[in-house]
Amino acid sequence: MTAATVEGAVIFSDLVGFTEYNGVRGDVAAVAVLDQQRALMDDALAGLDGRVVKELGDGLLVWSPTAAFGLRIATGFLDGLLGAREAGEFPLAARIGVHHGGVQPRGDDIVGQTVNIAARIVELAGPGEILVSEAVLGGCGDLDAPTVQPIGPTSVKGVAEPVWLYRVERGS
Repeated sequence: MTAATVEGAVIFSDLVGFTEYNGVRGDVAAVAVLDQQRALMDDALAGLDGRVVKELGDGLLVWSPTAAFGLRIATGFLDGLLGAREAGEFPLAARIGVHHGGVQPRGDDIVGQTVNIAARIVELAGPGEILVSEAVLGGCGDLDAPTVQPIGPTSVKGVAEPVWLYRVERGS
């Protein structure tokens, strides 16, 4: 029996330069960075409706039932990480991609085209950037909508139609 589709925001984060960091600093230091990343995400999730679905190497897959909470989680995580970097407490930058739509629960995991698209969006983000799809902005009310710069329709690997992307401005 298949579980019902659930609407929500899918957030992917990726640490930029993690493989090189691991190669230079070693596995113990790399695991410490992953633990610190998880703690920063847990801080971003505090008081918001969302959860870490799973850790994917040096990235995280996070789900939230609303686009607005998804954006708050993504910006809170990036702000926390950037603050830790500026204080010399975190060595790497992160990039984030967010998409909104239906997901198919599978145990504790989520699957579906929304997850696939969010995974492709994070690949297009630069260090310290949050890229969101038009679906995310459409899922936010006016009060929750961030300040964004349009990137425009973008070809995303494995997706037939271009996905409209926007860069979230820092501090919004």
